[in-house]
Amino acid sequence: MAISTRTEADELDPNKHMVLPATSGTDVLGVVFDEQGAIPSRGRFAAWSPKADTRKNIVGFFDTLPEATDAIGELYEAPAEPAAEPKWQTLKGVTAPFQVYVKQSDGRIWPAGDRRTPTGEPIKVTRLEMRSGLRYGYTADDREIRFSGAATKCWIVAGPTT
Repeated sequence: MAISTRTEADELDPNKHMVLPATSGTDVLGVVFDEQGAIPSRGRFAAWSPKADTRKNIVGFFDTLPEATDAIGELYEAPAEPAAEPKWQTLKGVTAPFQVYVKQSDGRIWPAGDRRTPTGEPIKVTRLEMRSGLRYGYTADDREIRFSGAATKCWIVAGPTT
């Protein structure tokens, strides 16, 4: 998915269009030149961007201005963050916040115990404590998850969570 862009005509050269982010900002993402059919074998609009990995940073040649602007926008596509995979592990070295797969019943929450595959649902643990040799996790709304002993394993998705 490409970022949304807008174009503004250059005041000094009417055949030159600046490609900018649609929402706001003045950072130039690229330039589109209207060649007005100077070379009939290629498209009328020549797109250029500093992000293009080609010789002289040429994005390409296009028949319409929107095609040229979209091609520049595709260069600035936001990379998708890789989804973190759950791991069957102990809580040793894990810091909050993290997600853990749990089961819920009668207002209680406990770690899902199937070691072959994550079952239950992931829930975000915002705080982790240890009391009397037992670990306790707490959600954002202060619900408690008992993890039993320090070596208890469960399905954990460590790292930043949304």
